[in-house]
Amino acid sequence: MAKLKSLVNQQKKSVLSKTIDFFVKSKHHAYLVGGYVRDTTLGIEPRDIDLVVEGDAIKAAEQLNAKLKGSLDIHKEFGTASITKGQTRIDLASARFEKYASPAKLPHVYPSTVNEDLNRRDFSINAIAMSISNENFGEIFDPFNGLDDIKKGVIRVLHKESFNDDPTRIFRALRYKNRFRFKIGKRTKSLMTEAINKRMIQCLSGQRIINEIRLIFKEKNYVDIIKDLSNMTSLKIRKKDLELLPVLGQNRMYFYLSRVKSARFPITKTEKLLVKDFHNFGKTIARLDKATKHSTIFAILSPISTEAIDIIPVVLPRLKQKVWTFRQLKKRKLLVTGSDLKRLGYKPGRRFKTLLNRMRDWQFDKKIKNRKEVLEYLRNIKH
Repeated sequence: MAKLKSLVNQQKKSVLSKTIDFFVKSKHHAYLVGGYVRDTTLGIEPRDIDLVVEGDAIKAAEQLNAKLKGSLDIHKEFGTASITKGQTRIDLASARFEKYASPAKLPHVYPSTVNEDLNRRDFSINAIAMSISNENFGEIFDPFNGLDDIKKGVIRVLHKESFNDDPTRIFRALRYKNRFRFKIGKRTKSLMTEAINKRMIQCLSGQRIINEIRLIFKEKNYVDIIKDLSNMTSLKIRKKDLELLPVLGQNRMYFYLSRVKSARFPITKTEKLLVKDFHNFGKTIARLDKATKHSTIFAILSPISTEAIDIIPVVLPRLKQKVWTFRQLKKRKLLVTGSDLKRLGYKPGRRFKTLLNRMRDWQFDKKIKNRKEVLEYLRNIKH
């Protein structure tokens, strides 16, 4: 914890230093908590500044932002606020304790002290606080020996109902395990397995699950986390699909969703199309591999998203030429258009569309030579 105090004292002009200076001079009782304390203790640069305020965190945030002049976002229903200043984000929450009306549901929240607030947290490594108030600046609150667990590299829950109360902690435990290269404590792992076997993850809403999956794919060691998730839970992925993830770029999450039961996940329409394309990815590649005619290549790839097409040559390099061919075909100016058909007296409908596609395919496969030849053919079959 000496590292934390030293860091605080060094950052004289930082957002953190200005924040601490505000609370030291104010009447609010505030504490650096959770991830900030954990990461600083580990020697990792914290992503954000997490604060707990005994009392009204929103009022404190408004007063702090008057000094920082950042962007303030308030969530009155949760008693929380966040301030974004440059690249730094400060999250402020009123100290609270939580009561779960039923497993896997969001809790009811009540005001509390910092000690009670620490008691509601997920793991001992996140249940540490340091006062930044004038009267007890630097005092450490570590009721669950989290500092010792950080030193040992152990992830440990605070009570036996932890994973039942909030099954998203299963995802979080696996993230921390792989991010910090920690081990999950024996009892904690037993409780996690018990919650998984009781299908507690399935009690979560689709929104909460997809939120956790998005966070996993932001992690540097996402492959290891997905592997653990697949081995331990129902969100499984085959080994050969797991090995593909690193080459799929920014769309790897959608490939993963296409390999698990993703219908209940509330994702956007565009995301659903990506998942669908990746779900059919194997069939698409097999069809494309057999395709010989330009018209067939175009028919296979034209309904598919650009993102899915981009990774085909990555997965199967010998298809690079066919993907290139498709892109060239897309740029080609067609010899006949819908306007041409209308001028010839054709009415929009099934035959109209069939004729357009046929003329396009003949052009791509060089069965017709020029526009004059196409128009002559269309006039002849019109009568």
